[in-house]
Amino acid sequence: MNNFDILIESINRNFIFPAPPFEVVLNYFDSMRPRRNLNLSNCRAYTIFRYSVARECLRIGELDGNLIKRATNHLWRNSSIQEKTEYRNLAQRVRSQSMT
Repeated sequence: MNNFDILIESINRNFIFPAPPFEVVLNYFDSMRPRRNLNLSNCRAYTIFRYSVARECLRIGELDGNLIKRATNHLWRNSSIQEKTEYRNLAQRVRSQSMT
């Protein structure tokens, strides 16, 4: 078994699904705005999902960015339509917040 397989087995999907609360996502985008070109109007479902997976990886002690990226891609591809829809709806709420 390689590190990727171990990471996938270690990730608790209950910490990734359902999507994080709206306020948590807003705080994330606010904290990243000065360092990166992230703004609310560019919020995408996959960006929020990537944040959730990264938080879970940090919780279990994984810091390798390449492994986290691979795990994120793997989990997104294997997520159900309903699970992805939660993230898409959250991203839409965040984008509509930026218009107000």
